[in-house]
Amino acid sequence: MKRKNKVKRIFNLLSTVLLVALILLVVVIFIMRITGHVPSIFGFTVYRVQSDSMEPVLMVGDVIIDKKVAPEEIQKGDIITYDSYMGTLAGQTITHRVVTEPECRNGTYYYQTQGDRAGAPLDDVISYDQVEGKYITKVTWLNSVYSFFLSPYGLITFILIIMVLFGYEMISLVVSYRSLEEKDDDYYEPKPKKPGKKRKK
Repeated sequence: MKRKNKVKRIFNLLSTVLLVALILLVVVIFIMRITGHVPSIFGFTVYRVQSDSMEPVLMVGDVIIDKKVAPEEIQKGDIITYDSYMGTLAGQTITHRVVTEPECRNGTYYYQTQGDRAGAPLDDVISYDQVEGKYITKVTWLNSVYSFFLSPYGLITFILIIMVLFGYEMISLVVSYRSLEEKDDDYYEPKPKKPGKKRKK
């Protein structure tokens, strides 16, 4: 009986964690869909590549992770993500490679960036305050998850999973509540006195 209860508690915990994880995943995907990136968490930010300017290193749809670093940690050859303020890319978040050694003028670092695609033009020089982060790695499986959940089948699958997990949690709560009620009834209900043995005279 104890072993059965232990397995049940573990299953309840796993289902709750999975439910929360799925909800967070949908929130992350929704934010990425709207803004192209998600808020920074512990200095790390997730972005989704929107153009082919960094092919073949980064393909359209790739999900990448950037980290906020100090200005002196960005060197020639690094890939950085920055907010463009000027030119045809103004108002966009760009992920390009630093192609020259950074310059420090009056305490401010400046970077010259360019896309990796053949024939890509040089970008306008940017300052450190435009930099969102330095490229760390790309997460291939996250792109597959992202694409799947945006498809009709993925949406249906997600809804079914949520319904099953939510339904199981509700049933568990009802069962637990009824068990508590039964225990309370047993506690407060006066128990019949056992007939005492008559003493022999």
